[in-house]
Amino acid sequence: MKDFEKGLVGLYDDLMIGPGYTFEDFKKSRYFCNQDGIRIINLEEKVYIDGRCYLASLFFRNGAIYMLSLICCDRKFSELDEPKRKAFHDEILKGYGIEGKQEYSWGSISSDYDMRGNVSSINLVYN
Repeated sequence: MKDFEKGLVGLYDDLMIGPGYTFEDFKKSRYFCNQDGIRIINLEEKVYIDGRCYLASLFFRNGAIYMLSLICCDRKFSELDEPKRKAFHDEILKGYGIEGKQEYSWGSISSDYDMRGNVSSINLVYN
């Protein structure tokens, strides 16, 4: 389930990320494995949204969700072809009517490529 207008993304049946989600909320979930709220939290189980498979990461800042990062793993890309995953993510977002960076009252959604880390991801950044 997802509702981009409200910034809500259901990663699993029992884990909904959105504005106001806190690290304390995450600690109460079955996905909490003694991670700390300062480092990136990579969820171990793959996430399925609208029939696509993703790796999901959570970033918290001052105890509140700052960013949900999704990497679609429906297609395999070599390390050298990681920028092609960015184009693939662009296509996925375009299917939702999102081109470039889309701003909302709760934050933004964009497809990004980090050259330093050589990682492409779909990022929901919360205010």
